Amino acid sequence: MERLADPSKRRFFRGRIKTKQEIRLPWVINEAVFTSGCTQCQDCISSCESNIIVKDEDGFPKIDFDQGECTFCNKCIEACEQPLFSGLFPTDVTEDSTGNNTDKAWPVTLEISDKCLAKNNIYCQSCRDECETSVIKFNYLNSSIPQPSLNDLDCTQCGACIKSCPQDAIAFTFEPTEK
Repeated sequence: MERLADPSKRRFFRGRIKTKQEIRLPWVINEAVFTSGCTQCQDCISSCESNIIVKDEDGFPKIDFDQGECTFCNKCIEACEQPLFSGLFPTDVTEDSTGNNTDKAWPVTLEISDKCLAKNNIYCQSCRDECETSVIKFNYLNSSIPQPSLNDLDCTQCGACIKSCPQDAIAFTFEPTEK
């Protein structure tokens, strides 16, 4: 596989100077290390048992939670021959009892937008049904339809809730970087 020489030139000629932040493989050190060290060999893509790793427009692998959830099998990390990962990843992400966000796979937080059916008084709890760690709960507030609430500290970031949402109302948003 031939690597793109300079993806920023491609973005410039397409009229897009600023790059969209992508969710890369779990426990990548950071975006700069990833894009400078990734050879675009696609070994991670072929090793993913969930088939959620796809190529972005510059040829780098990214996670697409619309395809499914991450099982944290770490096969993408094992297949990669480059030093792109922090080495801080747990062997079983569901047993992380510290609640420490530094152990998270990605620097993101889970958010539910106003497109959510329940927030628009239409009964839906498909995201809760997919969440094994019960991060998404539904409570009766001021309406006859239960409203979603999040406990982001317990979120494993598997992304199962994202694919299950019929309104695309659930997404991971990047945490602000410290300057």
